[in-house]
Amino acid sequence: MRQLTQLLSGFFLLLVFAASVTFSYYNSTEVVIGIGSWQLRPLPVSVWIIGAFVTGGFLGLLLGLGLFRNLRSRVEIRRLNKALREAEEEVSNLRSLSLRDIKK
Repeated sequence: MRQLTQLLSGFFLLLVFAASVTFSYYNSTEVVIGIGSWQLRPLPVSVWIIGAFVTGGFLGLLLGLGLFRNLRSRVEIRRLNKALREAEEEVSNLRSLSLRDIKK
């Protein structure tokens, strides 16, 4: 069963490769992409489209791995640890005061 899965995966990858080569061959017209006043150099349409798919896949993998998932929690933990240190320091300072200093 494992060999059949590997064979089908290899066939699928070969099929995707053949489709990308065919797509690149038929979409070789160069275009310039402009973002505001910033323009990128002219490249074939197929390069832009395949690049967009690869970039999207890479970003999807990064987000799927959870690299950014706990970012907000980590920032909150740092903030709370800082507040805890400040509170502990204040308690320590208050404990070191004598009753005479408090009555004044």
